[in-house]
Amino acid sequence: MVTRTDVEYLADLTLDIRDMTQAMAKDGGSKEALEIYVDGLNSEQTVGRKFKLMQLSTDLNSMEITKATPSYLFHLFGLSDRSIDLNRLAERGLYADNYVRNAIISNDALAPKAALILNMWMYAAHLLYDGVMTCQKKLEADNPSQFDLKGGGLDEFIALWIGTGQNPGSLGGYGLYALAEEADQLFDAGADEDLDFGDGTFVESFVNYHIKLLYQEGATLLSLDGVCTKENPESAKRLWSVVSRILSQMKIPLLQMLINSVLEEDKEATMLYANAVVPQASQCRASTYKRLKTYLMTDNPRFDKIEVILRDLYDIFSCFGLTCYDVGDIFNPGQYKIEIPDCIAAENNAPMALYQPSSGVLPIARVDLDILHIRILTSLGSFDFAKLWYLYGRNSPVQRDSDSDQFNFYNLKDFAMATSRKIAGPMYSQFIQYHNDPEYAHTLVINTFEGKGKWDNTKSVAQRSAMITETCAFQILYMHLIAQINDAVNICKGADSEGEYDLTHPWDEVAALLIGSLEGIEEGGSIDPEDGQLIWGLSTRRGFQFKTLNSKGYSKLNSEFEDLLFAGRGEIDALDCDAFERTADEIKLMSLVPLMQSVMKYAIQNEKLSANSDLEDLALGEAFAMAIIPIIQAVDPASAIILEENMILYDNVEPVRDGSRAVADAIGSSAESKGILCSLLGATAEAKPCSPSSASGLRMVLFPSIAAAVSFFFIFT
Repeated sequence: MVTRTDVEYLADLTLDIRDMTQAMAKDGGSKEALEIYVDGLNSEQTVGRKFKLMQLSTDLNSMEITKATPSYLFHLFGLSDRSIDLNRLAERGLYADNYVRNAIISNDALAPKAALILNMWMYAAHLLYDGVMTCQKKLEADNPSQFDLKGGGLDEFIALWIGTGQNPGSLGGYGLYALAEEADQLFDAGADEDLDFGDGTFVESFVNYHIKLLYQEGATLLSLDGVCTKENPESAKRLWSVVSRILSQMKIPLLQMLINSVLEEDKEATMLYANAVVPQASQCRASTYKRLKTYLMTDNPRFDKIEVILRDLYDIFSCFGLTCYDVGDIFNPGQYKIEIPDCIAAENNAPMALYQPSSGVLPIARVDLDILHIRILTSLGSFDFAKLWYLYGRNSPVQRDSDSDQFNFYNLKDFAMATSRKIAGPMYSQFIQYHNDPEYAHTLVINTFEGKGKWDNTKSVAQRSAMITETCAFQILYMHLIAQINDAVNICKGADSEGEYDLTHPWDEVAALLIGSLEGIEEGGSIDPEDGQLIWGLSTRRGFQFKTLNSKGYSKLNSEFEDLLFAGRGEIDALDCDAFERTADEIKLMSLVPLMQSVMKYAIQNEKLSANSDLEDLALGEAFAMAIIPIIQAVDPASAIILEENMILYDNVEPVRDGSRAVADAIGSSAESKGILCSLLGATAEAKPCSPSSASGLRMVLFPSIAAAVSFFFIFT
């Protein structure tokens, strides 16, 4: 590999890993190893100035938390039990340095490996993110020459990954490349590649082969004229795509080594690799992260829970942008004490809350991870990096017809501005008419990211985060869901389609956008209210407060969704388009319920607050209200006015000034106008949206018979 810039000093750090390893092998060699780690030995950034392994940790710790790069932030977030208290995160900033020092002092032979996978791995990830951010800032700048791309993060990364003295495909090195080769010996992952350089053929691991290809793709991009400027406006997006795929590949050897360590019940190795992997899982399902932390991030890993641990590790594959095929099956599974469970959760056709898709829509469902990541990053004040998730996507890859097609992600910005929103029928028109701005949601989100407009830098981080996240989830993505539902109906009727369904079933995509990837595979979805990010998850959270859970402990509304999803797929496949349209209408109608419940929830919360409060509840109340007011205005203008006056934040005007009961009455009235069954809304002591007398008179669009839904359910499960 030949880099465009001089990054030899970074590559030479692997020689320090080598010398630490040799020192630790000697009797009493820990002192020498500590000196190498702290003072440096082989790497000189400038003449006479050593670059040190310790510095990889301390340099990251010296950055302001809100400016830290995402992998490091996610790690601190995980180490702090998913806290958004920046002081708690800062206390964890030297986690890698502390671990390595303690390992050296304890004469732990794994100390050099700890420096490799904690210090060096994280710094390599930091360099990639830093390169993309520099590119993005240069792209947006009026004077791009003020930004020096250097190696764009890629040259610096590849130097750290491969290191000095590494032979292709060899286990003999001391860098991350060599670790990937070591892990590859344990797993049947992907397909090893035979590469002939004219002097013999060698086999290289799946991970290293692809990382080198991705590096070359990025290096070629960075050599283009006008890269990262307005002359080449797509370059930042393309660099983001390359970096995102590299970051996914980087996690594979860590996962492989952790799985192997757990199966071998190797306490020290398990603790080390758990410290590298589990905090990163904080960006995935909250419930999965919590179990992994409980079972693995202790002085005594729970080897009596190996099957649960493995299933949870499989579960985070897709969150890391990986499939079961990418990580592979372990060689010689029969040598271990347990029967290794099959990897299911990360498969592209994995069930979503028991709904079994007939096509591979998990990549589309993973758009909920973009919502979650934006939520985490903005909550920590990292608005610049969160904006990259919004602009370019991160978790939901666009389907490609061939390997030569550009690799991109579905992204929330495109959803917010897509012409396909017109398929959302009257709802789309209602929002455009209300805001008098066809890009109403994008304008709000991008202004809030940049600290402008109503939710500018004078508002609290929590309020800005809430406004961005809920607008993305329940205005932008929700409108896309409605458009996809209508598109599925159009397909059934033989009309022209705006969607692309060559590789997926149109109704499966609706299920993916309604449920998402974070609900898991079990019936009802996750019972942890922190997991789901879409309508399904919102219904779960509101079910607890409004007492609309069923006997199995999950939302009654989601039970209805489940029946309708199975019924709808049967109807569209049978071309029973009239029945299918009724099913589609019913889902659209019921999807309003958790949004209405959310408005009532925050009316209750906010009537206790002052207008100048910096609590996120004020922003949440406005965000949910704005998700339904344009719809309500079309059927019940009086109720829409009440919601505007009480839930929209105005300067020096007390929120919810008419009281939460007035808001609940308005919600009840609008539900009646829309034909929503009142029992679905539920009630609390403070909010009773439907009186007994009015509830009996409400109408509801009939959905297909439960018998048909259940019959279809059993056929497909």
